[in-house]
Amino acid sequence: MEVVIAGAGAMGLLIGTYLAEAGISVSFFTRREEQAIELRNHGVTRVQDGSDGTFQVHAFSNLELAPQHALWILAVKSRDLSDVVNRLENSVRPVHLMFVQNGLRHYDLGRATSISSVSIASLTHGARKIDDRTVVHNGVGIMSIAALKGDQICPSHLFIADSPFFPMAQAHDGLQMLLKKALINCCINPLTAILELKNGELLTLQWAHHLMRKIYNELAAGYPEAVKTLPFSEVEAVCRKTSNNSSSMLTDRNNGVPMEIDTIVSAVLEGHEEKMPTLRALELLLKAIDEGKDGS
Repeated sequence: MEVVIAGAGAMGLLIGTYLAEAGISVSFFTRREEQAIELRNHGVTRVQDGSDGTFQVHAFSNLELAPQHALWILAVKSRDLSDVVNRLENSVRPVHLMFVQNGLRHYDLGRATSISSVSIASLTHGARKIDDRTVVHNGVGIMSIAALKGDQICPSHLFIADSPFFPMAQAHDGLQMLLKKALINCCINPLTAILELKNGELLTLQWAHHLMRKIYNELAAGYPEAVKTLPFSEVEAVCRKTSNNSSSMLTDRNNGVPMEIDTIVSAVLEGHEEKMPTLRALELLLKAIDEGKDGS
């Protein structure tokens, strides 16, 4: 079965390299034809530990060229997700959808889609896109996958990509998996985006680290059950593994595009605003930054 990755940003490219390296036929559905041409002609290159590897892939920007009976991995930004899912429902009808977004909002979208087989994945890898066909893997994490709809997590052949540099695992509770990742993101992304810091600087700068700990304590007050399996040391470990990375929010800010505030921060805050005053203040600051970019 062929795998199509919708979205060729840092994480989409990274996933594609490991699937292609494992012998899976990989295609990319891109927004721009220029990127599709680059990927078709030159493949996708992964840089890791000073070594490069290039892997041949297919690519297209016209949905009419999409292969039939493929597994689709949706690696687009959350703001584009509803449109992509709607287009797939009305044309391609994938045999399986896998969501890999940050945050929580796509959980309900996955449950509501008319496509019968759906899974969700959480990735903790560090990745940085260099150009349209090159990605740097600068932090090994894990790809955890949970079933959302249907009888199986995803076609089992996908797990042949499991390796020491790209470990894969099955998760049993998809919502809790997403919530745990969202809580980690809430500790890291808002601060790095507002203060314009690399992830690792949240560990080395005294007051930035103090703020991260304060946010964690607020999250623990709002989600006491969830943080039982998420010690603060694990949040610090993510910062350490991705120390040279810019968070997704900071990357969006630097690129002048809307940050994923709603699906990460706002979704976590819902119903818990009084217990999380610091995170609420950061949410408003992030929205003000986005508003300023729009020239409003």
